[in-house]
Amino acid sequence: MALDFLTGKSDILIKSDNPTGLANEFSKQNIPIKRITSKGGKISVSVSFLRLRAIKEVCESKNCELISVKSDGILPRLYRYRLRYGIIAGIIISMILIFIFSNIVLRIKITGGNSKLNSEIMALLRQQNIRVGRFIPNIDFSKAESYMMLNSDNFSWITVRNNGATLVVDVLEKTKEPEMNQVRPVTNLVASHSGVITDVNVYIGKLMKVVGKKVKKGEVLVAGKYRAESVDESKKDKAKIMLCHSKGEIFADYDESITFEQKFMDEKEIVIDDDKSRKYFTIFDLEIPISIGKKVIGNYIMSENKSNFSFLGFKLPIGISKKTYDKYYFEKVKLTKKQAKKKLKKKIKLYEKNFLKDKKILNKKKKTKVTKKGIKITVDYKLNGNIAVEKELLTK
Repeated sequence: MALDFLTGKSDILIKSDNPTGLANEFSKQNIPIKRITSKGGKISVSVSFLRLRAIKEVCESKNCELISVKSDGILPRLYRYRLRYGIIAGIIISMILIFIFSNIVLRIKITGGNSKLNSEIMALLRQQNIRVGRFIPNIDFSKAESYMMLNSDNFSWITVRNNGATLVVDVLEKTKEPEMNQVRPVTNLVASHSGVITDVNVYIGKLMKVVGKKVKKGEVLVAGKYRAESVDESKKDKAKIMLCHSKGEIFADYDESITFEQKFMDEKEIVIDDDKSRKYFTIFDLEIPISIGKKVIGNYIMSENKSNFSFLGFKLPIGISKKTYDKYYFEKVKLTKKQAKKKLKKKIKLYEKNFLKDKKILNKKKKTKVTKKGIKITVDYKLNGNIAVEKELLTK
């Protein structure tokens, strides 16, 4: 019924000397008739407005007279104004304006925040050029959410979406986690390396090794299980056994040796940023290419930004998808001794930056060995640092 109202229906009265032959001709022409009656040389036909022209052509070929035509529905009404170009132009312009304004940010709405939080969100949006007037299909909502989470410690979570021409930011403010009482295990502090103790800071537990003492790897430095000191020396064996989670820092001078290797035949990764991009017109899951170019094949890192269009506040299942392909490949390169040594120096610096940043490098000696395949550099470090590591005790 809704389709009939949209396409329209026509009731036609036809004068014919051969009503039966005319009805048969309608059937031969495969014209779907909704209703047909014949009385006194006149035929009354009900047909879709879309087939009205076909009915007229048949009547003209059979020299039949159309007495009256009555059409109802949306399409017939629009058809009457087909020559009124001003009305048609107004409708088209209105549709275009509605479409444009449905896809432009006219308002930014923040839910779940407060005045301080809202100001921070607006600033983060402006940093990404997201503001009133921005074309919505060009906004990458996932990227905007990630950017705000990475650049602020005040959000537990945040989502960005659009409701028609309104950009909606839903946010949950981060709250301090309540302190929880936990039963901590009984632990000793043991030596991670063999060395000579230079300084001690014991917060909890009993110190077992003093400054100047040599210790071996695995030895107990701070005990988490020990007897409390007794005032009466005769009752020393009956003193209370103390259990604790040892805490402290034991600094020592110790040696550490690391070997770094670099082969002469190396593999280099080469990435070509924004090497190719393709745009697609999407309808549901269907993608129709709108960019000129062959299908992208090979090794690529693909990133996609998909934005659906909106109409009168409703998000449509159609939109524009942009896929960017960064090509990458590996290229074998042969290094000279000088280049190999340079790469090894970088590896050593990176190791010291990541693993020795909290230690003092007192001295270091390098031993270089060159083979047919590459170069090895062994670095003997003399370090000073905290050698205390926790080791749990099993207690009854």
